[in-house]
Amino acid sequence: MTTKASPFIITLTLVLGLTGCATIDNHGHEVDPSQLAQIQVGVTTQEQVGKLLGTPSSVSTFGDKTWFYMYDKVQRRAFLSPTILQSNITRIEFDDQGRVKKLDSVTEKDQQVIAHISRETPTSGHEFGVLEQIFGNVGRFNGKDPDSERGGP
Repeated sequence: MTTKASPFIITLTLVLGLTGCATIDNHGHEVDPSQLAQIQVGVTTQEQVGKLLGTPSSVSTFGDKTWFYMYDKVQRRAFLSPTILQSNITRIEFDDQGRVKKLDSVTEKDQQVIAHISRETPTSGHEFGVLEQIFGNVGRFNGKDPDSERGGP
Protein backbone atom coordinates (compact mmCIF):
# COMPACT_ATOMS: atom_id res chain seq x y z
CA MET A 1 0.00 0.00 0.00
CA THR A 2 2.86 2.37 0.62
CA THR A 3 4.05 2.08 -2.99
CA LYS A 4 0.72 3.41 -4.33
CA ALA A 5 0.46 6.15 -1.73
CA SER A 6 4.00 7.47 -2.14
CA PRO A 7 3.47 9.15 -5.59
CA PHE A 8 0.36 10.83 -4.18
CA ILE A 9 2.24 12.03 -1.12
CA ILE A 10 5.12 13.31 -3.25
CA THR A 11 2.74 15.19 -5.57
CA LEU A 12 0.83 16.65 -2.63
CA THR A 13 4.06 17.77 -0.99
CA LEU A 14 5.24 19.47 -4.20
CA VAL A 15 1.91 21.26 -4.70
CA LEU A 16 1.81 22.48 -1.12
CA GLY A 17 5.45 23.52 -1.35
CA LEU A 18 4.84 25.61 -4.47
CA THR A 19 1.78 27.33 -3.01
CA GLY A 20 3.91 28.35 -0.06
CA CYS A 21 6.16 30.30 -2.44
CA ALA A 22 3.37 32.72 -3.39
CA THR A 23 3.89 36.39 -2.59
CA ILE A 24 1.57 39.34 -3.06
CA ASP A 25 3.13 42.67 -4.01
CA ASN A 26 1.42 46.06 -4.01
CA HIS A 27 2.64 48.57 -6.59
CA GLY A 28 1.66 52.20 -6.85
CA HIS A 29 -0.81 54.33 -4.92
CA GLU A 30 -4.13 52.81 -3.88
CA VAL A 31 -6.71 55.59 -3.64
CA ASP A 32 -9.18 55.15 -0.81
CA PRO A 33 -12.82 55.62 -1.96
CA SER A 34 -13.51 57.81 1.09
CA GLN A 35 -10.78 60.18 -0.11
CA LEU A 36 -12.28 60.29 -3.61
CA ALA A 37 -15.66 61.17 -2.09
CA GLN A 38 -14.10 64.36 -0.67
CA ILE A 39 -13.14 65.59 -4.15
CA GLN A 40 -15.82 67.74 -5.80
CA VAL A 41 -15.76 68.50 -9.51
CA GLY A 42 -15.53 72.25 -10.14
CA VAL A 43 -14.73 73.00 -6.48
CA THR A 44 -11.62 71.11 -5.32
CA THR A 45 -8.31 72.64 -6.39
CA GLN A 46 -5.17 70.94 -7.61
CA GLU A 47 -3.38 71.86 -4.38
CA GLN A 48 -6.16 70.33 -2.28
CA VAL A 49 -6.03 67.10 -4.29
CA GLY A 50 -2.27 66.96 -3.73
CA LYS A 51 -2.71 67.33 0.02
CA LEU A 52 -5.51 64.75 0.12
CA LEU A 53 -4.06 62.04 -2.15
CA GLY A 54 -0.36 62.86 -2.25
CA THR A 55 1.92 62.96 -5.26
CA PRO A 56 0.42 61.33 -8.36
CA SER A 57 2.01 58.23 -9.92
CA SER A 58 2.17 60.03 -13.25
CA VAL A 59 1.29 63.39 -14.78
CA SER A 60 0.07 64.06 -18.33
CA THR A 61 2.84 64.52 -20.88
CA PHE A 62 1.99 68.09 -21.87
CA GLY A 63 1.45 70.31 -18.86
CA ASP A 64 0.18 68.99 -15.57
CA LYS A 65 -3.56 69.18 -16.19
CA THR A 66 -4.16 65.45 -15.71
CA TRP A 67 -2.93 63.40 -12.76
CA PHE A 68 -2.89 59.60 -12.63
CA TYR A 69 -2.86 57.46 -9.49
CA MET A 70 -2.01 53.86 -10.49
CA TYR A 71 -2.24 50.75 -8.33
CA ASP A 72 -1.67 47.03 -8.94
CA LYS A 73 -1.86 44.07 -6.58
CA VAL A 74 0.22 41.26 -8.11
CA GLN A 75 0.56 37.64 -6.99
CA ARG A 76 3.78 35.80 -7.80
CA ARG A 77 4.11 32.04 -7.48
CA ALA A 78 7.52 30.41 -7.70
CA PHE A 79 8.48 30.25 -11.40
CA LEU A 80 5.00 30.95 -12.83
CA SER A 81 4.00 34.21 -14.53
CA PRO A 82 2.70 36.92 -12.18
CA THR A 83 -1.08 37.29 -11.89
CA ILE A 84 -2.72 40.69 -11.46
CA LEU A 85 -5.28 40.34 -8.67
CA GLN A 86 -6.43 43.96 -8.63
CA SER A 87 -5.67 46.97 -10.80
CA ASN A 88 -6.95 50.53 -10.63
CA ILE A 89 -6.07 53.79 -12.37
CA THR A 90 -7.65 56.97 -11.02
CA ARG A 91 -7.54 59.93 -13.41
CA ILE A 92 -8.11 63.50 -12.24
CA GLU A 93 -8.25 66.20 -14.88
CA PHE A 94 -7.96 69.90 -13.99
CA ASP A 95 -9.25 72.99 -15.82
CA ASP A 96 -7.24 76.15 -16.59
CA GLN A 97 -8.07 77.58 -13.12
CA GLY A 98 -6.63 74.49 -11.39
CA ARG A 99 -9.98 73.04 -10.29
CA VAL A 100 -11.05 69.43 -10.80
CA LYS A 101 -12.72 69.16 -14.20
CA LYS A 102 -13.14 65.39 -14.43
CA LEU A 103 -12.63 62.43 -12.08
CA ASP A 104 -12.84 58.78 -13.07
CA SER A 105 -11.35 55.36 -12.33
CA VAL A 106 -10.47 52.44 -14.57
CA THR A 107 -10.31 48.95 -13.09
CA GLU A 108 -8.94 45.73 -14.57
CA LYS A 109 -12.44 45.00 -15.94
CA ASP A 110 -12.36 48.19 -18.04
CA GLN A 111 -8.86 47.72 -19.41
CA GLN A 112 -8.34 46.39 -22.92
CA VAL A 113 -5.64 44.03 -24.14
CA ILE A 114 -3.66 45.55 -26.99
CA ALA A 115 -2.05 43.28 -29.57
CA HIS A 116 1.40 44.43 -30.58
CA ILE A 117 2.29 44.45 -34.27
CA SER A 118 5.46 42.51 -35.00
CA ARG A 119 6.11 43.96 -38.48
CA GLU A 120 9.45 45.58 -39.16
CA THR A 121 10.14 48.64 -41.26
CA PRO A 122 12.35 47.63 -44.20
CA THR A 123 15.54 49.60 -44.71
CA SER A 124 17.68 49.92 -47.78
CA GLY A 125 21.29 48.86 -47.83
CA HIS A 126 23.31 45.73 -47.35
CA GLU A 127 23.04 43.53 -44.29
CA PHE A 128 26.47 42.25 -43.28
CA GLY A 129 26.98 38.65 -42.22
CA VAL A 130 29.22 37.60 -39.34
CA LEU A 131 32.26 36.91 -41.52
CA GLU A 132 31.83 40.19 -43.42
CA GLN A 133 31.79 42.05 -40.10
CA ILE A 134 34.92 40.27 -38.85
CA PHE A 135 37.00 40.51 -42.03
CA GLY A 136 35.42 43.64 -43.54
CA ASN A 137 38.18 46.02 -42.45
CA VAL A 138 41.12 43.81 -43.51
CA GLY A 139 43.25 45.80 -45.96
CA ARG A 140 41.47 49.11 -45.36
CA PHE A 141 44.21 50.52 -43.16
CA ASN A 142 47.55 51.45 -44.71
CA GLY A 143 49.43 52.20 -41.49
CA LYS A 144 50.25 55.81 -42.37
CA ASP A 145 49.28 58.58 -40.00
CA PRO A 146 46.98 60.99 -41.88
CA ASP A 147 48.31 63.93 -39.85
CA SER A 148 51.89 63.33 -40.99
CA GLU A 149 50.89 63.79 -44.66
CA ARG A 150 49.27 67.17 -43.91
CA GLY A 151 52.15 68.40 -41.86
CA GLY A 152 50.15 68.29 -38.64
CA PRO A 153 51.44 68.02 -35.07
